[in-house]
Amino acid sequence: MASTLRQNPWRACQSLTRQQLRKTRLSSRHLSTTSLRSNATNNPLRSRASAAADLQHASQAQRKMILSAAGIITCAAGLYGVIKLDLFGLNELDTNKDDKTTTAPPKNGAMRMDGPVGFPSGGPSLITIQGQDGLEQVPTGTSTIPHFPSTIRLPTSEATEGKQTGDDLAPSTGEEYQLLGLGIRTVSFLSVQVYVVGLYIAKSDITELQRRLLRTAIHPPTPGADADAAISGVGANAATSLVSPERQQLKELLLDAERGDAAWSAIIKDNGIRTAFRIVPTRNTDFMHLRDGWVRGITARAQAKKGAEPGEFQDESFGSSMNDFKAVFGAGKGKSVPKGQTLVLMRDAHGALDALFQPGADKPVKWMGRVADERISRLVWLNYLAGKTVASEGARTSIVEGLMSIVERPLGTVVQKVI
Repeated sequence: MASTLRQNPWRACQSLTRQQLRKTRLSSRHLSTTSLRSNATNNPLRSRASAAADLQHASQAQRKMILSAAGIITCAAGLYGVIKLDLFGLNELDTNKDDKTTTAPPKNGAMRMDGPVGFPSGGPSLITIQGQDGLEQVPTGTSTIPHFPSTIRLPTSEATEGKQTGDDLAPSTGEEYQLLGLGIRTVSFLSVQVYVVGLYIAKSDITELQRRLLRTAIHPPTPGADADAAISGVGANAATSLVSPERQQLKELLLDAERGDAAWSAIIKDNGIRTAFRIVPTRNTDFMHLRDGWVRGITARAQAKKGAEPGEFQDESFGSSMNDFKAVFGAGKGKSVPKGQTLVLMRDAHGALDALFQPGADKPVKWMGRVADERISRLVWLNYLAGKTVASEGARTSIVEGLMSIVERPLGTVVQKVI
């Protein structure tokens, strides 16, 4: 090989040149790969922290876009609902304008005294839902007895004349009663639920109740005063409804621990208003237990009224009436009242108390007995409505709220709406 190179120096030069070029290419290729790897390592766009930050920014932007789209859709739906439901009564205003433009004025020059046709809204504050049986049902607040009917039919006093204890009645042919309010009776510091109670009033007597509420609001009674004087006087017959401050004063009066007893007595004592308490136990109980609770309430209130109304509850006739009341719920009337069964205490137009019992929804109503003394039913009613301690504070509050929805409407218009 050496001899060959010596003989041909030109070929030797070419060989050396090729070897040098080959080394240069390998060196440059190595340097190029190293620099690329170094650049890739130092590129901030390919670092893990930068990628996580980009992902977070993209997620935030996407979330903002979703929230913005949801806000736009919600606003559009709200505007559509306001326009469609006509919450501000714009359609009614347009209708009234059309009526005014189309109605010709009187040609004889007489002044027209047309009043408003009535309030488009209002009425009882209780929320009603549609029941499966087609009747409107009112939620009670307990899962054991979830609903109370907003209207019921009860027999008239004439229908119970001559009845014997345990006789069947036909309430479907009687008077229709409207629910005013309801609540749950609880006992002990554990608030154990005993029964659901609701106060109903005959629909045809709502106007008279409204009139007495208006008179009581204008001339609030004082403890010990005559109930007849409390609902009479200048301006008592002129009022047709109460404004918001007057309704608030009446509400406070009916809920007052001291003055509430006289106010409620002025409303329910006189003849002319038929009401009823509907009681449905939430747990198994018996008539004796229910009777003992009412007797304790009657006795306590009669004792408290000795000073304010001396002699009204201390005569022999009152004691005899108490015995009649106990006999209505005596041991011979059935021992137990299972949960879900219905007991009704009716107070007729003259204050007499009738007790009705329905052992099941598909069974007839049975007449249990009557106490003719008005004082007995009044004290039982006051046990739920008046005083510092009542049988169900929730029921009293609900009933008062129902009464406030009555007095806010013009006198006589509530019956038209209910019926």
